[in-house]
Amino acid sequence: MNFTDSGTYKVGDNSYPVQQGDVIFGNVGELHEIHSDYDTEIGTYCFGIQNVYFRGLPLNYLIPAESSHVRASGSLFPLLESLCEQIDCLNAGNAWERLTAQLMLFVLVLLSSRLPDEVQRCEMMHGSQLATRVKAYIDAHYTENITLESIAQAMGCSVPYLSHIFKEASGYAPIQYVIRRRIGFAQTWLISSDLPATKIAMMAGYDNTNYFNTLFKRTVGVSPIRYRKQYLESLRGMRDQK
Repeated sequence: MNFTDSGTYKVGDNSYPVQQGDVIFGNVGELHEIHSDYDTEIGTYCFGIQNVYFRGLPLNYLIPAESSHVRASGSLFPLLESLCEQIDCLNAGNAWERLTAQLMLFVLVLLSSRLPDEVQRCEMMHGSQLATRVKAYIDAHYTENITLESIAQAMGCSVPYLSHIFKEASGYAPIQYVIRRRIGFAQTWLISSDLPATKIAMMAGYDNTNYFNTLFKRTVGVSPIRYRKQYLESLRGMRDQK
């Protein structure tokens, strides 16, 4: 379990946004890693537990595999943080202190495993905060194979709820915003390079050039080739002219 600042937690094929006060779970055998949103490493408390059995779960599973691996501690954060500090300190002591640390860790696990999961947390999150996180996620991944479902999974939200909140805040449906980011990316490359439109389409995230051309013309008003030609004509063939 980790107490974090801000970043992304990846476990298996799933990614979760994390922030200060979150508790992160990793069951036995699950590949996981955490990345900071900043240049500095994320500050964490990490504890490994073995020979744990909860009714209805496999041995050494703290939570069901299909549930969210990130839980917001909310008002319990000061208590859980204090427990972590004491466990970390006592575990370096004598045998009795280590035993006390183990008992306190058991209490920590019981409290943490009953925190609301990420879907509940998402739907309790302030709308503008969620919209900001969705925008940041799209800005970082828009050239990848991104779908409404993958965005919702990354945010830990239901698709309808995420779509409603983002459109209300931005005026665009999430996938409309993805398209606008991709077309903007393509526009930049069309006027700043000699790369063929088919290559730029692939760089922007489109394998189907015809579909890319259709979206580009619908968004910009002209085809990619015509857009480049108009730009060059406006500069009389000199891209660097000011």
